[in-house]
Amino acid sequence: MRPRNWLLVVLLIPFAAVLWPPLYAHPKPTILGMPMFIWYQFAWAIITAVLTIVVYALQERGEAASTERDDAR
Repeated sequence: MRPRNWLLVVLLIPFAAVLWPPLYAHPKPTILGMPMFIWYQFAWAIITAVLTIVVYALQERGEAASTERDDAR
């Protein structure tokens, strides 16, 4: 197992955040007139995209570093 595979667990955070709708299925609080149910899911869509980019970048950096170490041997 590569050392940075644990980073993939971070991608479970958005899944868990929207897994249980009764947690966020409320009309209030509203943001710009949108009920919580809508803006909460929209916010997690953006958060998920950012987390995916971060995990991908860290995975690539880790793979590049391990390739350099393997080449040095």
